[in-house]
Amino acid sequence: HACDDWDKMIKGDSGMESVFTSTPEVKNETERGATGSIDGAHILTGPIYVKEAMPGDILKVEILDLYPRKNPYGKSFGSNGASKEDGGLFTARSFSETPSQKDEYVTIYEVIESDDGDYVTPSYQFEWPNITDPNGIHRDFIAYPATCVPHDVHGDTVPSDRVSARGWTKKDNITYYDEPYPVKIPVNYHVGCMGLPPASHNSIDSIPPMPTGGNLDNKRIGIGTTMYYPVEVAGGLLSMGDAHVAQGDSELGGTGIDISITGDFKLTLIRKADFVLWQEQLDFPLGETELEYIVHGFTETDYLETFSDDPSGIY
Repeated sequence: HACDDWDKMIKGDSGMESVFTSTPEVKNETERGATGSIDGAHILTGPIYVKEAMPGDILKVEILDLYPRKNPYGKSFGSNGASKEDGGLFTARSFSETPSQKDEYVTIYEVIESDDGDYVTPSYQFEWPNITDPNGIHRDFIAYPATCVPHDVHGDTVPSDRVSARGWTKKDNITYYDEPYPVKIPVNYHVGCMGLPPASHNSIDSIPPMPTGGNLDNKRIGIGTTMYYPVEVAGGLLSMGDAHVAQGDSELGGTGIDISITGDFKLTLIRKADFVLWQEQLDFPLGETELEYIVHGFTETDYLETFSDDPSGIY
């Protein structure tokens, strides 16, 4: 969701600019966007190869610290995509077969650092527009990853032309709310998607979680939490991303407040030969804090086994 506002969340960050460069001539990440193949929904750092890690081992990942990436102006912003709660049916243009109706809103939040505790507060909101990408694919609802919004002048904001110059267009002017609801949401940085690849498939969608981890979207996987992941391939190959600055017990409204972060992690390899009893039974991503264990269960314990011939069947 970083390209919900290029100027606030991408501009000046060479890594992010590279990921979101998408024109008919240049597409640095070929599996980002509406390619019709196994588009990744998340920007992940990795894979990290762990020496001597072998199938049957466990990778222990301690989250020591998480902190936001700042833009060139020294500020950090996040984005939340959600639907309007009006008591009626959810509408999202072609997705809900209501081409003239949509309930999707995006709120851009700013991180505020305070001696009383850091928090995020809404900077502005906008209604999701009718967008056409540089390859001519129409995006009239929040459908694909890596969508860039060509903003209009609004409030005190004069956007750059970095998005429109790359070929992103929109049908109409965007509806903005530059003085949204006043709220302060406490910061709780956590990693939405972290884990290891399975042995069963060469490439997979990053959305459904697996026994080896993945897109758990659990607000408890933050600073001070230790995760244990079953290793299925040599080297483990740890990846992580989909960071949130805040979220409830799920992404019930659409998404958490997505943000770019940097983190400090400690990786420890637990060899199968050294397992204690509970580690011998581990076949899911287990979390641990000073006070509790975090157990994860899924609709399909291993969707790649249930839908081995067509993993998209999970949807």
